[in-house]
Amino acid sequence: MDFSFPNFKECLISGLVYLPTTIKIAFISIIIGTVLSLIVAVILFYKVPVISQLLTIFFTIYRAIPMMVILLIFHLMYIMYFNDIATYFHSSLTVNDVGYNPIAYLVMTLGTMTGVNECFRGALSSVPKIQFEAAQSIGLTTTQTLRDIILPQMFPVAFPSYLSNIIGVLKGVPLLSSIGVIEVMQGALLASTQSYCFIEAYTAVALIYVAFISLFTIALEIIEKKIFVHQPTAGSV
Repeated sequence: MDFSFPNFKECLISGLVYLPTTIKIAFISIIIGTVLSLIVAVILFYKVPVISQLLTIFFTIYRAIPMMVILLIFHLMYIMYFNDIATYFHSSLTVNDVGYNPIAYLVMTLGTMTGVNECFRGALSSVPKIQFEAAQSIGLTTTQTLRDIILPQMFPVAFPSYLSNIIGVLKGVPLLSSIGVIEVMQGALLASTQSYCFIEAYTAVALIYVAFISLFTIALEIIEKKIFVHQPTAGSV
């Protein structure tokens, strides 16, 4: 079967209709995941008793499980238990009322945290120990040390690895179509079901993601140059 440009155009338009949904899920998950990753990285770096050990075990197990498997497990648990939990709290909401977006946000947020917390922890480790000791010697608290001395040096080091992790998270968004979340992938496939033009649909999705991730990468690189150009790097005096 020859490639059909009219069908490709139809799939492209249908996919673009759901691009705002994709962007919303991705960006909210990335923002929440980034904030939580920074907190987790600090906890692991300072080896907070019990909490750091539990977090290490959790992320070690989580990284070993394919994202699709995790997505399907959470999806099934959500379907099985949501209505019972809602009833327990005297709520009339059902799974159908809420939809599957909460699972999308949860999985994408955890996916962000899995890679980004290691990126931040590695960047924290790159700051010379003498700077922590110097901060303590002048009476700065741990919070002041992190805010004023460590984090400004950590972020420029972490940013390239952070960008790579975030792009990986964005490329995982199409997996959400497997649990019924209608995003770019599902939107393009909706237009292909009648004509069976699946190659056109997948090509349209690929093109949308190439454009979206390219623009996103350029924007973050511009932000990096604007924010971090005058920031001290780890180890500088």
